[in-house]
Amino acid sequence: MISSESSMQPSPIYSDPQNINTLDDVCRWLCDDDDHQETEEIQSVVTVGDVMKESESESQMGLQNLLEAYADGISMGQIELSKVIVRCINEKTNPSGQILERLAFNLFQNQAEEYLKEESMRNLKMAFRVFYDIFPYGRFAHFTANSIIIESIPTHVESVHIVDFHLGEGCQWPPLIEAVARMNKSLIITSIKLDQDQDSQFDQTKMNLCNFAKSLGLHLKIQEMGMAQMMTEINQRNLGSEFNQFLAFNCMIGLPHMGITRTTTQVMDFLKLATRVLANKKGIITVGDGEEGARTGNYSDFSSFFNKTLAHYKALYESIEWGFPSCLNEGRMAMETLFVSPFIKSESWFQKWDEGRENMGLWQNLGLKGVKMSMDRWIEGRELVKAGESPYGIGIGIGRGNGNEMVLEWRGVPVVRVFAWVVIQQDICD
Repeated sequence: MISSESSMQPSPIYSDPQNINTLDDVCRWLCDDDDHQETEEIQSVVTVGDVMKESESESQMGLQNLLEAYADGISMGQIELSKVIVRCINEKTNPSGQILERLAFNLFQNQAEEYLKEESMRNLKMAFRVFYDIFPYGRFAHFTANSIIIESIPTHVESVHIVDFHLGEGCQWPPLIEAVARMNKSLIITSIKLDQDQDSQFDQTKMNLCNFAKSLGLHLKIQEMGMAQMMTEINQRNLGSEFNQFLAFNCMIGLPHMGITRTTTQVMDFLKLATRVLANKKGIITVGDGEEGARTGNYSDFSSFFNKTLAHYKALYESIEWGFPSCLNEGRMAMETLFVSPFIKSESWFQKWDEGRENMGLWQNLGLKGVKMSMDRWIEGRELVKAGESPYGIGIGIGRGNGNEMVLEWRGVPVVRVFAWVVIQQDICD
């Protein structure tokens, strides 16, 4: 269609642009001068379209104002007023509407959305693979963390030990397994099991990864432990004290493809565990955060946290919408329901802000030093997201160290951050 249009002769309307300057000129060209009725109809259609656009814009602005008012009400402790505002918000939400309408729907209509989730769950595995392959959020976080881990492995060690906060489908680890196989080292992966992980897919993931490693001739051991069990292991045999083993603690939280969220307390417990182990052993800590610093940001009140988080998820929704053709809106809705909606709950946002406020000073007291991101990582990250050809971009931030933060951005808004640290007592950066 594009080629056929470009091969057509120029339309008379563009033959003399100086003569066609207004809507009236266009209408006169389309119609005979004496056909006033048809001209008026065309002008009317255009006017109605403009009014509808203005109405939609006003509606979105009104919803935005209501959401901000809700956050202000919660911040000031005006619970009854906030409830009234929520009722007004719910009148404007729509699970298949504009981005802000969908966001507001997920924030407050928790029960009403269950039917969407039930329908979407029927194709969970296929949806997961499509989501992970199409969108760069998980691939960016995994690629960046893996690259840092691989670069940090000393040549003299015989074994690499990964302690993973959430193994899930295990989609992060095949590239690292290949890299370790080429190094002729053995690999251990320990998956942390939390209390809520009763229906864990650990056995299936373990089998898949072990079969993949076996095809490469790599000796891979995968085990699952609770946090308390690992603490016992540390106390009994000083986990990671072996000279010929390199340890990497990996924590991926809030990435959209995960579809689950962890509490700040659980994340902090994991990082404390990592710090304790690495106090007498060289190793590295990598963190991928898909919730825009919800646990690490310094927010004085809930309102500022709410508005920043809302802007984050608006950007995420925009990027998903950009990646899906309009003819596949039902597929997009299923993806949002499965992989984004679980992170958009008013109660959980307040809980994260409250926990983040309580744990604000703990990050500085963990004794961590940032591992600087290399320029190679930045270049490879840009290639991964086709920066310059798409609205995605890659940045290197200061984070909590010296340039130890790589950021995936959507039109300038951060959507995923990856950090790397070592314990200050050990310095593997030099």
